[in-house]
Amino acid sequence: MSTRPSALPLFHRAVLRTVQHVVPLMEREEFLRSWKAELWHMHNCVPRRRLSALRLHIDLPLGVVSDAFWLRTHSLRRSLSGTPSLCLGFLLGLSLLSFAFAVLSYGGWRGLSIHLGTQAEHCLVAVPIVLFVSSAIASFSHVELSSIPHTLRWINHLLFAALKTSLALVLTFLLSVCLSRPLYIPLPHAADLLQILFFVLFALLAVRWSFYDQEQRCKHCLCSLTTPARVGRPSHNLLEWTGTEQTCKEGHGRLSVPEMETSWHQYSRWIDQTASFDHVASA
Repeated sequence: MSTRPSALPLFHRAVLRTVQHVVPLMEREEFLRSWKAELWHMHNCVPRRRLSALRLHIDLPLGVVSDAFWLRTHSLRRSLSGTPSLCLGFLLGLSLLSFAFAVLSYGGWRGLSIHLGTQAEHCLVAVPIVLFVSSAIASFSHVELSSIPHTLRWINHLLFAALKTSLALVLTFLLSVCLSRPLYIPLPHAADLLQILFFVLFALLAVRWSFYDQEQRCKHCLCSLTTPARVGRPSHNLLEWTGTEQTCKEGHGRLSVPEMETSWHQYSRWIDQTASFDHVASA
């Protein structure tokens, strides 16, 4: 970049110096270069009669600030998209929002606590039944692994699955409490039964989603697999492999899901790419 003093006014230079710290470091140089060129063009190439004080001192600085914050939020979305932290945080946020709505609908914590104890006991009895039924009816897809995963990695998978399922069940319980609240005045006895029914139905859906989401995650970093791509030709299903491949955004591997189970390719297969990368790097 040029070391000559900028031809921009002091106000715009101050705005760029302040806002540049919001932009991610990898994109900061390109951000400054683009906006310096844009502002220089506005000051030197656009006739003065077409530039108002409102546009120079409000519109352009607002554009700089909004662009910087968009780059920052886009960087966060890109880094957090599909991560287990985002999944758990989203479920926790929904649970807190549902809890706050339940407190308001029952007129405060004291009114909610009167009904919450009995309902929680009934739902705790129903949880093992829901887990058993969900496991029995779930169509788990067996995944062949190209390498034996580390023990710590399996522990992380189990902990994430347990936390995700627990938060999903808490969320469904709070939703059933909120939905059954309007029924306590006209139907006080039937409201408890309907609340348990709501919980069971929502819990079955939540647990089934948890199982499916766990299958669609990387076996290393637990990020959601992305960019599904069609591989092979459906007309040659019996002669060659055809199906869908999903890859990990961190490059840990890919999941190959066959379109039709055959005798030589019955199950989905996780192809680990970290070992090959380590071999190439050591060579």
